[in-house]
Amino acid sequence: MKIQKKVTVLLALFIVLAAVVPVHAETGSYSLYGQVTPYYKYISGVRAGLSIGGDGYATCSGEIELYVNYDSEITITLQRSRDGNSWSNVRSWSGSFSGIGSHQLEKGYYADSGYVYRVKNTARVKDGSDVLETATVYSPEREY
Repeated sequence: MKIQKKVTVLLALFIVLAAVVPVHAETGSYSLYGQVTPYYKYISGVRAGLSIGGDGYATCSGEIELYVNYDSEITITLQRSRDGNSWSNVRSWSGSFSGIGSHQLEKGYYADSGYVYRVKNTARVKDGSDVLETATVYSPEREY
């Protein structure tokens, strides 16, 4: 009888300890341009790029890569800031795409000098008019 009580007490203690010990589930994420971005169900990659030539011509780009055969939409927005903290939108462009794989949108704009610029890429996966997933990333900042 004493052994049964000890086993019962040990089992109860084990159950209590198992409930108290924190469990850390690994969350899916990857780093993109220094940002931590969650894994997505349909999107395998999202990128934003910006280059500015000596004449101020800014080449803005956005890309989405899909795991699945759905429609997608990219909206790239050129943003600027004087201090690198408060951003305003300069110009936006959108493109729609169909199917699995990689889709890109690239546009150009003459930037004004004296600002820090970046490109915001908001990519959406769609099934008809329903948005299934949205991802937003930013390009590295460029001064001009």
